[in-house]
Amino acid sequence: MHDPTKRCLNCDASYAGLKRCPRCKQVYFCNATCQKEVWKEHVKVCVPVAGEPAQPPPKQQSAAAAAKPAAAPQATAAVPKPGDPPVQKSPEQIKADQLLRIRHDILPEVARLMSAREFADAEEHLEDGVAIASQYDERELLNELSCTLSKCFLIQDKHKQALEALNPALMHARREGGPEAMRPHSIAAEINKAKGNIDQMRVELKALMEAAAESNDEHEQGAALLLAGCLLQDVGDLNAAVPLLSSAATAGEKLGNHGMRAGARNRAGAALLRMRQCKPAVEAWMDELKALEQASAEEAMAAMKVKEDEKDAEKEEPKEGVKKKQEMPPLGDTRGRRCKAHGNIFMAHLLMGTRPAAEMHLQHALSLAKELGKEEEARVWLQCGNSHTLASVDGSNDGDAAEAYKKCLNLAKEVNSLELIGEAEKGLKKELEVASMISGS
Repeated sequence: MHDPTKRCLNCDASYAGLKRCPRCKQVYFCNATCQKEVWKEHVKVCVPVAGEPAQPPPKQQSAAAAAKPAAAPQATAAVPKPGDPPVQKSPEQIKADQLLRIRHDILPEVARLMSAREFADAEEHLEDGVAIASQYDERELLNELSCTLSKCFLIQDKHKQALEALNPALMHARREGGPEAMRPHSIAAEINKAKGNIDQMRVELKALMEAAAESNDEHEQGAALLLAGCLLQDVGDLNAAVPLLSSAATAGEKLGNHGMRAGARNRAGAALLRMRQCKPAVEAWMDELKALEQASAEEAMAAMKVKEDEKDAEKEEPKEGVKKKQEMPPLGDTRGRRCKAHGNIFMAHLLMGTRPAAEMHLQHALSLAKELGKEEEARVWLQCGNSHTLASVDGSNDGDAAEAYKKCLNLAKEVNSLELIGEAEKGLKKELEVASMISGS
């Protein structure tokens, strides 16, 4: 319920969505902009309730950190005695402490909160960081915080707030350009695509590609190509999407980034199938399978390393001038993705009329699905029904599609999957749209 006594310290607005100062808990702001405008004055009286100095409370120590022995104090450090007045820090020390807190406390905590989908707390931490970075005109840090806050809003489908949060970083990117402009332009493209502003999405993608061309980081360039290809595929511009996705897959293969390569090939196959280019689609999905299998093999080998070898590797100090190889994120259990790829290849072969090859991949998909559970098996039968429906547009062999949908429906009911029950029932009634059947990904 709205409390009329709560008003924004900057603009005096009063409404239910006001945000409390995360430090002193005594005043309220509309947003990070209002907080920034009065920060220089408010920070002078922004003292936590516990009576500590006007600094943000330190992050709570983790259990692992608490278990480590405390470092011995330096001989030159003065040990405060009970009753001594608090040590007065210089403005430079205060600034350094606040910026360190953002890097070492706020950003890691925000990553944890966003992973746990605790978005309100993440927003509060980020807006606190934005106010501090703005106060000290720390442009690089402000851009990072703005982008992260924008992504936080975007995940929640709060598109207006996402654009507002991104604005400082995006304006800087448009002025300065360069590789640092890649992240703001990529987020802006995602937001505009979500809002349906396709023309502006294309403008941001063009700027993203220009910034990527100036980057020396091949991983960033590959990620930019993959994002652009995915967004263009999502809006139906398949002819523009396929070359970008192919380039992203090539970059992933060159870098040994199996996730990038597999993701790009998956999307390229889906786009090609929608264009009724079945053979190239099969080739794309076969390469996706190869990438996933390579990832699984490499991760299995890495898991077999003995602990002593890992300890020795940790003790090795990197040689000066030698750039450490960038570690690729693990893909984990790839059975679900391989199952889907086999199902996609089944569909493409069925559309080409190569029934024996289609059946072989269907059996591979079902074998993997049974390892994963009945819901995944139901998904395979749904895709099987869709494939037969697409391959039988003239009305022949409708029995194959109906049989597959019935198998999907029975399994979906066993696991109480309302989504799959609804899709199977639509399939039996021939109410599914072609676009939804050729999703590919």
